Amino acid sequence: MNSESWRLVSPYLDRVLDLAGEDRQRYLDELAGTDPGLAADLAALLGEERAVRDEGYLEHDAQDLLAESHLVGRAFGAYTLVAPLGAGGMGSVWLAQRNDGRFEGKAAVKLLSAAHLGAEGAARFRREGTILARMKHPHIAQLIDAGISEVGQPYLVLEYVEGEPIDRWCDHRTLDISARLRLFLDVLAAVAHAHANLVVHRDLKPNNVMVSKEGRVKLLDFGIAKLLQGDGEGESTQLTRDARHAFTPAYAAPEQILGDSVTTATDVYALGALLYLLLAGRHPAGGPGSSPADLLRAILETEPESPSNAVREPKSAPHETRTTAAAARATTPERLRRELRGDLDTIVAKALKKRPEERYASVTALAEDLRRYLADEPILARPDALTYRVGKFVRRNVRSLAALTAALLALAAVVAFYGARLADERDRVRLEAQKSEQVSEFLTELLTNADPYEADQREPTVRSLLDAGAARVNKDLAKQPEVQREMLTLLGRIYERRGAYEQALPLLRQAVALGHRTLGPSRELAQSLNNLGVAEGQMAKLDPARATLEQALAMRRQVLGEEHPEVAVTHSELGRVLFDLGRLPEAEAHARSALAIRQKVLGPTDPETATSMSDLGLLLRYKGDRAGAEALFRECLAVTRATRHGMHPDLGTALANLALTVNERGDHAAAEAMFREALVIGEASLGKGHPDIALRLTNLAGALRLGGKLAEAEAKAEEALSLSRPALGSDHPNVARQEVGLARVYLDQGRPTAAAALLLHALGVQQRDSNLDDWRQGMTHSLLGTAYTRLSRFPEAEGHLLRAFQILEVTPGSEGQETREARDNLARLVALYEAWGRPERAARYRAR
Repeated sequence: MNSESWRLVSPYLDRVLDLAGEDRQRYLDELAGTDPGLAADLAALLGEERAVRDEGYLEHDAQDLLAESHLVGRAFGAYTLVAPLGAGGMGSVWLAQRNDGRFEGKAAVKLLSAAHLGAEGAARFRREGTILARMKHPHIAQLIDAGISEVGQPYLVLEYVEGEPIDRWCDHRTLDISARLRLFLDVLAAVAHAHANLVVHRDLKPNNVMVSKEGRVKLLDFGIAKLLQGDGEGESTQLTRDARHAFTPAYAAPEQILGDSVTTATDVYALGALLYLLLAGRHPAGGPGSSPADLLRAILETEPESPSNAVREPKSAPHETRTTAAAARATTPERLRRELRGDLDTIVAKALKKRPEERYASVTALAEDLRRYLADEPILARPDALTYRVGKFVRRNVRSLAALTAALLALAAVVAFYGARLADERDRVRLEAQKSEQVSEFLTELLTNADPYEADQREPTVRSLLDAGAARVNKDLAKQPEVQREMLTLLGRIYERRGAYEQALPLLRQAVALGHRTLGPSRELAQSLNNLGVAEGQMAKLDPARATLEQALAMRRQVLGEEHPEVAVTHSELGRVLFDLGRLPEAEAHARSALAIRQKVLGPTDPETATSMSDLGLLLRYKGDRAGAEALFRECLAVTRATRHGMHPDLGTALANLALTVNERGDHAAAEAMFREALVIGEASLGKGHPDIALRLTNLAGALRLGGKLAEAEAKAEEALSLSRPALGSDHPNVARQEVGLARVYLDQGRPTAAAALLLHALGVQQRDSNLDDWRQGMTHSLLGTAYTRLSRFPEAEGHLLRAFQILEVTPGSEGQETREARDNLARLVALYEAWGRPERAARYRAR
């Protein structure tokens, strides 16, 4: 039913709802005689009203649906069901325990109900898994696994969140308004992440926004989310039709109830309703006694009362009733009303507009206004009234203004000065509002390509949308350079994260050029420079990457100060590039700076702090301090397991790094298991074709080689090269390192000729793209000398082994593993010289 149909049927619905039994049926029969279509629409609405009433607004306690007690103890993949957690239209959710002995852990297992085991129900269940797989955010409950049981029942294994719905969590802890808003900003960050991944949730409500015992927000249940990438025309259409009725009415936007198009603005409305509840303690459409018809009418027709008025109880009400909401917010009713009045009323009203186009253009815009409120800055949703902005300025600078009131003449001068400042601020705010609107328009047009009713192609992918955005950004945004720079930076960063480095570089270079031209030194330009430096490093353009990141670091220090998390990010990225350049002391200095900042600003248990532990651990490992490296890797893994979901890329990296040191101290079986788990996580989170997967395969091949499993080691090493050569090009340093890894396998298999061919190519790449005394070249020389020794090409072997020792002898950390291996290889040459009848040469090198 569209809005025009609703306008026609609404008066008749009011009338018929006042009737009961035979009177209601008689009224419908009489109406059918004069207007059959209207009578049919009215009967359909009454049927929906009756179903909603019977369902209890779809908010009833679903434990009565969990009669399948026989499922307790049944295994689904690596998890055993322990107890029911809840149920809904699509199925049930169970608490489960890991059962394979690899590690302990709880999870939530979602089962598709028997009633939906057909093709359409399974497709919708599969779609939820697809949506969850692309959601990688600390405030979204993560997908751990998925599968089909032995009896054919689909299931999803999800992160288990032990906590309470956000409204109850806040009330039970008596959080004040500011604390509630800061928590709500985490909710907005999660929804913004979903929207950035082309997903509209469509069922945001308190029970789907949980807060853990530690106070961490987790967004749940993407079961009816709208994925802007169809799995097929017919299926997508059927799923869309089904989902139109699978929402929670109390938090549904008007367009959902009317069956109109669902967009990101639909989630903005639901977030507005949730924010209203957190602020005022009740739903914007009224109290719990409202009938389903009253609820629908309020959502479609009635402007909600402002939150500040909603907390003003009539004096005739009992004292307990008047103070309940305020007490739960650590204040009194009158103070709560004053706090909500003004900006918060305005923010909530804009989010709850009946027309989608009148709401906030994005979740990010809503979050920005809430941040401005918390900082006592002017919000963007208000008119540019001078008195309003002056009031905000006074609240931000109350102490300074109190001191100035002692001198009336000085006050006049200050008013004149700040009048100009306020005009500048007004212009800046207007510019930001225009930019936000332009970004929204660009993304809206771009995402239209994912709408199966609008798009020219049937199955747009994330990559196709990125390519379309990259193609249009210069054409559509040429006259808005700041918006163009922002979109170029965003698109370039996404390409880089997906391993499409060739596509990322030109976009990021253009973003930097625009930033220099329109911004100058700024936080935004520093971000573009940082992203460009990372992409250049990934493409092995190491000297340009170093220069770019040094610019980014200097600018971030200038704009943000020495101890800002973004400064730590650039320290970390610059350290990695210097590490690849073989400049280990400089790399270590930057890695330690990043770690120090993150430990101080973010704390020792933050995942970014764990990343810095990993970076420093890699440096210590290559200096020969395996014990120090392993201690850092283990601490990193512990923090990452506690703060990231089970399939996060960072968890795979932490496991792989720890496995390196475990492998080097001889526990090859344990290292192999870690490398295999890291590979599974990487393939699940990054995709099997991502260039980083080649590194995971190479690491696994190394453990297999040392464990004597040469055939599988060869297969994994060759698979790594089959991934990296097309993605990076045959002359990329990462490809060269992987060739060295395969050459090691060939040497162990007694195939020195095959090993020598790979090593010669790898050495050529290293000499072109890195420093002549790089430690990696030292190892390649050493292995090539070994290959030539086995081929009895002693003069050539001598040259490479001596060059290896010369390079590695001066590498920082002279007792590193590479230096020791080179010395061992040279010792073998000494023995061969003696067997060759050249004792004078053997004597020359024996003492080394």
